[in-house]
Amino acid sequence: MGIKRIIFFVESSFNQRDYDRFGIETLQKNGFEVEVWDFTPFLHPQVIDKVKVPDSINWKNCHSFLTWNDAFSAILKLPYSCFIVCLIGYQFKSFSVYRAISRSKLPYCVFMANALPSVNSKRNAINLFNKLKKITPYKLINAVFALIPYNYMDIQPASIILAGGAKSININYPVTKKTETLWMHSLDYDIYLKVRNDNIQSDINVGIFLDEYLSFHPDYIHMGVSAPATPEEYYPLLCKLFDFIESESGVHIVIAAHPRSNYERHPDYFRERPIIRGKTVELVRKSRFVIAHSSTSINFAILFHKPIIFITSNKLQQSFMGPQIEQMASQLGKETINMDNLPAKVNWEKELSINEDAYMNYKHYYIKKTGSDELPFWQIFANRIKKFND
Repeated sequence: MGIKRIIFFVESSFNQRDYDRFGIETLQKNGFEVEVWDFTPFLHPQVIDKVKVPDSINWKNCHSFLTWNDAFSAILKLPYSCFIVCLIGYQFKSFSVYRAISRSKLPYCVFMANALPSVNSKRNAINLFNKLKKITPYKLINAVFALIPYNYMDIQPASIILAGGAKSININYPVTKKTETLWMHSLDYDIYLKVRNDNIQSDINVGIFLDEYLSFHPDYIHMGVSAPATPEEYYPLLCKLFDFIESESGVHIVIAAHPRSNYERHPDYFRERPIIRGKTVELVRKSRFVIAHSSTSINFAILFHKPIIFITSNKLQQSFMGPQIEQMASQLGKETINMDNLPAKVNWEKELSINEDAYMNYKHYYIKKTGSDELPFWQIFANRIKKFND
């Protein structure tokens, strides 16, 4: 029996953005029935009341499961004509989902396409002490769980890895040497493919800030961690930086709001600067340069050859974001500007230029492996799944 039905397993509230980036209409055009199964209510019950997505969608094929028993029963009833796209991380809390997939004997894939440069941990006593201070019982359980080989727990390995750049493979999933790697690209590259031939002129008077909704991001609730900085600590510094950059470069800053942000519910943190959500790729392409921490939307700046100014603060440096910002800046041959140290001496000639070799390498390692198909992400996927039917 061939594959007729594709089911996405997710652990965050389904929205319009997900509908678009999951390529649902592309898969349907390729003859597949498509569904989304949302396990957020029992995997992350703390999220349901606290996180309200700005672009909610009522799609008839999205099914939300309130209890694990309901999900487990539904998974075991799935026919062999199904293929599962598992977008749920492999950890102690979600172990039961992978166990149910294994019991069903259905083929499934894991997603590893949206990669960031890995951070090299400095192994010194101070760093170790800081990490030990932040250990919670939940983190300890996950750390122990990660040490247990998945086959010891009767977990079936994934059939396919959906990979992006050459360094996108993450071993923190149940995969083996027999698991097929399907080289694709990051989901951002799909958006790039749609607009790369559009006639959009650059504006030397515009700089774009890639917002990360840093003080409010719903992923912090998922992860059980505190935001890297409070709004009172973060946004005044950010506006001070924007004032500095605007005065130094002659541009005005526009905010490319994070897709899951909801600034309509907050005060004017950006002091009347334009806040635009859902148009990040167009804003980046039009801009003179981009300002960022460590957002994956940096991919658009790489693809459209825009200079990137990396920014940090004392508070961010002390958080999990600090090393990531430094690593991404280093990959692209840039320094970081610390918002706590303004005004600062900045080599604007360097910061507003790009290293072509560094950009090319970044694209290969983290966005799209050289030589992979120049097709939409889910079309590549559909072409591969159809081979199950041959």
